[in-house]
Amino acid sequence: MADYELPSMYSRGPQYSYPELESEDDNAKINIPPSVLPTRESFRDVHVEDNRLAWLLLGTSFFILLWTVIPVVVDFGYITPWFTGDALWRLFDPVITLPFSLFIMTRADVMCTGGQPHYWGALSERSVAWLLWSIGAGIYVQGHGIHLAAAMFKHPIQNFNIAHPELVTQYPVLEEMYSNMRDLWEHYIAHYMYAAGAMAMSWVQLFVYRNQIHGPLPTPTRIVWCIGSLVYGLLVAGVAIEFPNGLIVGLIYSIVIAFVAIAILLFNKRNLPQGGLFTMGRRMVIQFYLGSCVVGFIIIIIWIGKFGLLNRKAAGIA
Repeated sequence: MADYELPSMYSRGPQYSYPELESEDDNAKINIPPSVLPTRESFRDVHVEDNRLAWLLLGTSFFILLWTVIPVVVDFGYITPWFTGDALWRLFDPVITLPFSLFIMTRADVMCTGGQPHYWGALSERSVAWLLWSIGAGIYVQGHGIHLAAAMFKHPIQNFNIAHPELVTQYPVLEEMYSNMRDLWEHYIAHYMYAAGAMAMSWVQLFVYRNQIHGPLPTPTRIVWCIGSLVYGLLVAGVAIEFPNGLIVGLIYSIVIAFVAIAILLFNKRNLPQGGLFTMGRRMVIQFYLGSCVVGFIIIIIWIGKFGLLNRKAAGIA
């Protein structure tokens, strides 16, 4: 027993030692320098992301404008006596426009990183943004659905009233039903719910991009970005001209959101002169909405100068 030796695995000499693992206090621990940690830039080229965002802003504005204007200026006729062509056209509106708005949200750094972990109680900044955006999207879709339903069902009643004027005289409730669908539900409740939802989603985009810096943008991206802002300005003006009392609402909205955008730039400068106010897209989303509201405001002022506060139908514009 005195000559018994432990197996070599229990009696390794210094040649088997691993000094770097002997003490937890040694300095030879595995350290990963911050420079090699994954960053947003390491996964996505900044210029590519800015270009995608510019196209998303343009696409969102273009398709909302397209789905809003086409049924106004084009007569699609009737598919059936109870179903008009413009109702079918409008049916696809949120299916196209909402994904564009959602993709704009996903490009924000806050939505990638999560932002502040306890921004609103237990909710992170990202969760708050998604909550507010989803509420806006819900209002947008509900308004669209009410508008679509009212527009669909008013036409059969209108056609019946035109075909049977004697019954309308005998039963005034028939005209009241038509007016209720057209004026109250379609032109007021639905239009303003639809617009309020779209505005809410835009305001959430201002919120999530308030700290983000872009660019400098390449010239092609600048062009796309400017065209998108112009198209959104046309949308703001077009909605104001179309809606009942929309001109006053459009003026107020354009002024308010413009001042909010300017305040974000000037009071949250992000180390840019004047917060990037006079740059070409360094504060891309904030400047996008600022520029569009300036365009919308100018068009509304021109319309008021020519037609007063009359909307399109009241002014006799087909």
